[in-house]
Amino acid sequence: MMILIPLVTFSYISAEQHYLDTGNNKNSIKESFYGKPKQINLPQHKNQVLNKFAEVAKKQKAKQEKRRDDILNATIIKPKPVKKKSIKKGGEGKNKNKQIKNKNKITNEKNDDARTLDIEFSAYVANCTEGCTGRTKTGVDVTQSIFYKGYRVIATDPSIIPLNSVVLIKVGGSSFKAIAIDTGGAIVGNKVDLLVSNEQDAINFGRQHGTVSIIN
Repeated sequence: MMILIPLVTFSYISAEQHYLDTGNNKNSIKESFYGKPKQINLPQHKNQVLNKFAEVAKKQKAKQEKRRDDILNATIIKPKPVKKKSIKKGGEGKNKNKQIKNKNKITNEKNDDARTLDIEFSAYVANCTEGCTGRTKTGVDVTQSIFYKGYRVIATDPSIIPLNSVVLIKVGGSSFKAIAIDTGGAIVGNKVDLLVSNEQDAINFGRQHGTVSIIN
């Protein structure tokens, strides 16, 4: 004798009872599941983690933007002058220790003849793991400074911005003067590479758009 018959009968009765309770609606189980989806609420500690992550990401973005501003607004660091005793003779040597003016300072003078170009900016370093000599196309050693003659150093396409040109750069809300004394294989057309101190500064600078006005 098979003992499965009572079990089958019990299952059949349970199903019949269900149909009776639901008004003979055989799809009631599916409808009740899909008809009123429950709102999924994350546990409180998970919400706190997500909020903390968003806060950290916001701070990192602000820090990166500040670093970009620092790169663009870099100043010339001059060594401290060594004090020397000198004998005055009729005022001779009076201005020997006069400080050099920073040519990178922006003035309000207008140059109507300046040609302005829309430029895509990137950044590069003098010292890198491969392919860097530390000297520009014009032979200037830039391993110790990102300035030359008081100007920021840039690499350009000489057919667009000739070598040794002094230009006014406006990018990222900053304005400064630079001198074109370098070139690069990837610097073709309206592209300019700005010399920065280290690889991290180059990464932080990324790619930006601005203008270049050729002064002379």
